[in-house]
Amino acid sequence: MTAVALAVMLLANGANKVGLVNRAATMAARGETAEARHLLEGLVTSSNPSALFVLACIELEELRFESASSLAQRLASVRPGAPEAVVLARLIEERKRAPDDRWTDVAARAWSASGRPTPAAKPLLGTIDSHRPIDQAALARAQRPGDRLLLEFGRDQEGSSDLIEAALAEANAAERPLGVHLVAMHVLMDEAVPQEKRLLAQGAALDLLARVARSHPEEGYLSSGVVLLRSDAQAPLTDSDLASLEEALKRKTFALPIRALYDAFEAAYEQVDPGQAQSRAFFETTGALPLEIHLALSRRAAATADPALRDRAAAVLTAAGSRLETGATFLDRMIGLSLQTKGAELRGDASPMAAVGKRRAHLSDLMSKGRAFWQYQWPIASLWRDHFVRNITDEVGYHEHMSR
Repeated sequence: MTAVALAVMLLANGANKVGLVNRAATMAARGETAEARHLLEGLVTSSNPSALFVLACIELEELRFESASSLAQRLASVRPGAPEAVVLARLIEERKRAPDDRWTDVAARAWSASGRPTPAAKPLLGTIDSHRPIDQAALARAQRPGDRLLLEFGRDQEGSSDLIEAALAEANAAERPLGVHLVAMHVLMDEAVPQEKRLLAQGAALDLLARVARSHPEEGYLSSGVVLLRSDAQAPLTDSDLASLEEALKRKTFALPIRALYDAFEAAYEQVDPGQAQSRAFFETTGALPLEIHLALSRRAAATADPALRDRAAAVLTAAGSRLETGATFLDRMIGLSLQTKGAELRGDASPMAAVGKRRAHLSDLMSKGRAFWQYQWPIASLWRDHFVRNITDEVGYHEHMSR
């Protein structure tokens, strides 16, 4: 065999091993640990460092601490100083000490105790992506009303005829979870809806939003959308509009409906592919949020020229921004800061700008520090699940915890 042919064969063999380990890591992150173990058998015997890492994470997931520690020690000996090995050792210690704690709390303590090492130039694993297409046979298992729309939302292109028809059907259905109705509204309001269907779709979406606001009177953000979206996005705010917005700001909550969307998507995906339920729900939620509501507020406030109404519009922007800034997610808070900035601009008042800028910089820094642990790929299904849930329910607090 020539030197060139041998080199090609060795490269191909190395690439096959990398692909095999990354596939096993994805399976482990989905909770398919038996299949992942099977893929890793030969590679672990030969002390492949990436395979040792994945199998150690599987053992840790299943609370086999002695085996996990043994594999972590082998990893440290074949890849001295690997940052993944340093953090993994702390993860094992912390999980063994507190096996009933939520996984993200364990991860935060381990990350702090490990000294938050900088990733190596060549990580042990490639990016884990637990998503995969949902086939028709799996879709047939979705039996709850509205679930087919949620699952089709992740499959079809925006503006597809099937998706629009499904959204219209759900918009006209009375008893549906809030998340289902929000997805239907998002599909029908989308600019990708063909021109010939746009008037019908937008009318159905606005009617649906009005019904949702009546059935969820505590939701100030959605109630404000009823006022803001019924006119052109550049239409000035009227006295009546502002009175309604001022009333909406007094409601119990004024936040993006993130949890309602996440819960609906998670329940739908649990029926057809539990291994990606939390990650897919998180991903789809971000694409279905009714962000057009706060955008319409900004645009219509800016278009309001009457001095008295403009002052009230500025006050509404500031108040809406302040409410959103108390939200649990970075998106809530960043939008809140943006609205407060626009309120100050509308008043011609530069004094709040510096303080808003500092709070925005603080959030950006917190996002960066809080995500540092996830520069590494962790093939631990229960850790991933808790990570997504925590990002939905207490993202800012979670990142603060990971930064301490």
